[in-house]
Amino acid sequence: MISIKDALIEQFRLTKEDGNVISKRQFFSDIYHPTNDGHKIMADCLANLFSETKKEKKVETDISLDKLPVIGDDFRDIQLLDRKDNNNAAVTIEVGGFTETDSDLQTAEMDYDELAKPQFPYNWMHTAASVTDHFKIRINSSSLILIYKDSASKEFGEAEIFVDGQFMKTINPHLIKWTHCHAAILYNEKECKEREVEIRMTPSHKDKCFTILAFGYTV
Repeated sequence: MISIKDALIEQFRLTKEDGNVISKRQFFSDIYHPTNDGHKIMADCLANLFSETKKEKKVETDISLDKLPVIGDDFRDIQLLDRKDNNNAAVTIEVGGFTETDSDLQTAEMDYDELAKPQFPYNWMHTAASVTDHFKIRINSSSLILIYKDSASKEFGEAEIFVDGQFMKTINPHLIKWTHCHAAILYNEKECKEREVEIRMTPSHKDKCFTILAFGYTV
């Protein structure tokens, strides 16, 4: 693991003559994300780590990759479920009032494609004109993640989540306040069994929008 902070902070304070390599403005594209030059610095740091590691003598007893992780593999075999890929016989969906498809989505460059593409285009959207029927999904799974759209638009409202008839949580799409993909764990259990998940607009937001981008599930 490399600390980019440790690699950068001290040289930010230096002049070019004293060893400055890159300025804050050159490294950051905003307060969070690196520029292309910033990513080059990060790549150089990783390359240096590999170069230095290669010089080290390999220990006689290396780590075993056959052992299961103690924690962190709950969602290792997670599968995508959206409007396009929902042909699993163990899944039944009633879209209710979530009949529309949202096209105002977060975009990103994927893999080696230089053009930004919309994320989760095969979604289910509730609009102000939608009927009040709830979205229901019956699924055999041990865990279920809801991926929904965050938005700064006042047209979007809150939705309530019920699992097997029990209220679980209220989802607020204004937490991030920009068009963004947000994930929420609805349940994560050891036992795989059929569960029914219901997504309803809150009583005061029935005339608002809400977009279910997709689900992730494990069996």
